Amino acid sequence: MCPTSQTALRCLQHTARGHPGASSGERAAWELLANFREGRQVNFADNFVRLDANGQRAVIQLLLDVATGKTTFSDLH
Repeated sequence: MCPTSQTALRCLQHTARGHPGASSGERAAWELLANFREGRQVNFADNFVRLDANGQRAVIQLLLDVATGKTTFSDLH
């Protein structure tokens, strides 16, 4: 996994919260990370729009790194 992907994942991990009182953005980051970890499909339409600007930037960075081959899907598990 490349350094930019590691930074992006840390950003999402820092934001992610799964408890009942979590904000919608915290919950979206939690769901995205769970989907990456479990290898399930990611619902970007719902989760992406709920993230704050930093979370959205992190997801875009991960997508760019996967698309260019710097990071593989198995790295995200």
